[in-house]
Amino acid sequence: MNERPRVLMVGPWPPAKGGVATFMMNVARSSLRKRYEIIPFTTARPTKLRGGDNYGYRAMLRGGLKRVLQGTVLTAWHLVKYPWVIVFRRPALIQIQASDFISFWEASIYVVTAKALGKPVMLRIGGSFNRFWESSGRLGRAGITRTLNQPAVLIVQSEYWKNYVAGIRRSLPTVVLTNFVPNALVEKRIDPPAGMPRFLLYAGETPELKGAFVLLEALSTLAANGVTVHVTMIGVTQRFRDHVESSGLTSNITLREYLSHADVLDELRRTDVFLQISYNEGFPNTLLEAMALGCASIVTPVGAIPEAVGADGHCAFVIPAGDAAALSNRMARLIATPLLIARMAAAAQERVLEQFTEKTVAQVLDKQYSKILGLSTEAHDPPRHEEAS
Repeated sequence: MNERPRVLMVGPWPPAKGGVATFMMNVARSSLRKRYEIIPFTTARPTKLRGGDNYGYRAMLRGGLKRVLQGTVLTAWHLVKYPWVIVFRRPALIQIQASDFISFWEASIYVVTAKALGKPVMLRIGGSFNRFWESSGRLGRAGITRTLNQPAVLIVQSEYWKNYVAGIRRSLPTVVLTNFVPNALVEKRIDPPAGMPRFLLYAGETPELKGAFVLLEALSTLAANGVTVHVTMIGVTQRFRDHVESSGLTSNITLREYLSHADVLDELRRTDVFLQISYNEGFPNTLLEAMALGCASIVTPVGAIPEAVGADGHCAFVIPAGDAAALSNRMARLIATPLLIARMAAAAQERVLEQFTEKTVAQVLDKQYSKILGLSTEAHDPPRHEEAS
């Protein structure tokens, strides 16, 4: 029996949390494991502190000297161990996850090391890459450009991001690989909401960027108009909890702290309308999970969100970022029309099944792995999401 080609996947593996760790676990558990041996290599550092903006270079200093030292030691250990793993495990291909700021520069070292050892590289970028690029100076942008032009294939999460990096990475292939969910997560809902629809927002470490304050403004408008709303907010920091409790809007708001991935999925099962009203996003995995579990959505047209939900009113209402009036209007409309929620939820599940499940996305990676490694692709269906520049 022929040995499966080994793919070393470099990035923040669980117990690290977040969309990147979920993506890599989904890949490792997908049908690709039958054709390739997926070798995990974690780059995870101490968990980010909750509360405040964790983006940018200053974020690494939050939490004091102890956390900085722990992160530095862990990163140094990963970088020392990495070439030895390549030598002894002999991967045929290395797939590296890059995010923004410090994480991006760390990933660039992994890219250079792999190429120095003669290994082909695929680089996947995510996070707030646009904020990273736009806040970088001339030398920083030169370094970013050089890094993005090193790997054989650059992976981005959507057409939006492909177009964004087009002027940075000019000559080599760029492939669109969306986030995805397991097929089994698509759990059909038959009936419209019984009683008051339940809304949910993930507030997170940066509630301002997630639109949490816009939601509070919309809730004030709805209360003034006599409209009763039930909203759950998860990932709530103490700072934001204090703000909500002082706003006088707590009677119909449930505040929950950070939850495990399984508990987030359970919350989504109890949710009718998911709110992804951010000012900035990559390709939010939780939005796909909400769609798969039968939630209608209200979203903002940032990052890859328009590509995830499609046309306004199909499976989500699309509103301008920061527009509390539009948000309150769409929430009131959905509250008054449970059948509309059911229709949009069904459309969301159909869209996920067509475009954002394992089978579709695994084909993209399989074709790229095969192309780089010179394997036969005759038996493979052409991927629906693959785009090369």
